[in-house]
Amino acid sequence: MEQARRRLSMEVKVTSRCNQQCFHCANDDGPFADSDLDWNAFNSRLEEWARAKESSACAIREVRMTGGEPLVNFEAVLGIAACCRRLGIPSGINTNGLLFDPARIAALKESGLETVKVSFDAVTMAAYSRMRGPLSSLEELFKIIRHLADSRFKVILRYTLSRVNREQLAACFNLGLGVGASQFQIKPLIRSGRARNLDAFLSPGEVNQTLRDLSRAAAQRGLATEILCWPRAEGIDFSYKICGSADKIYISPNLVVTICNYVASGDTPSIGDLTDTPLEPLLGRRVEEEAWLDDIGGHRLVKGCPNAAYFKRTTG
Repeated sequence: MEQARRRLSMEVKVTSRCNQQCFHCANDDGPFADSDLDWNAFNSRLEEWARAKESSACAIREVRMTGGEPLVNFEAVLGIAACCRRLGIPSGINTNGLLFDPARIAALKESGLETVKVSFDAVTMAAYSRMRGPLSSLEELFKIIRHLADSRFKVILRYTLSRVNREQLAACFNLGLGVGASQFQIKPLIRSGRARNLDAFLSPGEVNQTLRDLSRAAAQRGLATEILCWPRAEGIDFSYKICGSADKIYISPNLVVTICNYVASGDTPSIGDLTDTPLEPLLGRRVEEEAWLDDIGGHRLVKGCPNAAYFKRTTG
């Protein structure tokens, strides 16, 4: 029966190209990357799965398009969103927001896209530029986020917590309230990609204290807040999602399927490849969690997690 099936979401990396070169990019994407998804091939696999979905091991909760910057490959975003609409699957994108304009927002609404997650790490030019590179005006980004909310997208703001922008957290949360965001997500900096060798990581104690401070200030403010890729600590009244509890698969631009999109020295396990394998058997492999997860420091983490050593030192 439907209610007994595992509900998974899919994150599909439509490109490794990006209009920015953020210092904390966990996948080392940027302007000099050149890998794009064959989105027609992906859609074919999704449609193939949908024809027999009633007997599938899983129900697909959402298809979320990521990058790089997915709006660089706008054709793919529109094509996948339209396919998802035909199949009755919700779709969304994760974006830095800078390539939006009114025409693109209208086109995405027409395509059936429902959710837009915007990376949002600072409210001052100095902090934003240090993390993401030069920008002519943050006010334009604020206007884009308001336009998305006014256009009835579900808008999620995603904040990467580091030593560079730690003092910006409360202001970013408050701006999320002001622009009509549906959710505010906080992800402590991941030790992967370009970020691996940065001197910008907070200690586990500093991360948890920062989250406690916001939790007290944000109590009953009405903006749902979720902590990603970090273990729960006492005194923080937010929801948490760590990789062992995240019901997702990740699809790379070359159609390789994994349980995590953060590559730790090539150790992140691959579930398979959509170029030669239908989606359904890969979904079946995904639910065999013991093959992909380890207990590390008392936390269920993906094997090869780049934060594993860090979690072993996590303190309350």
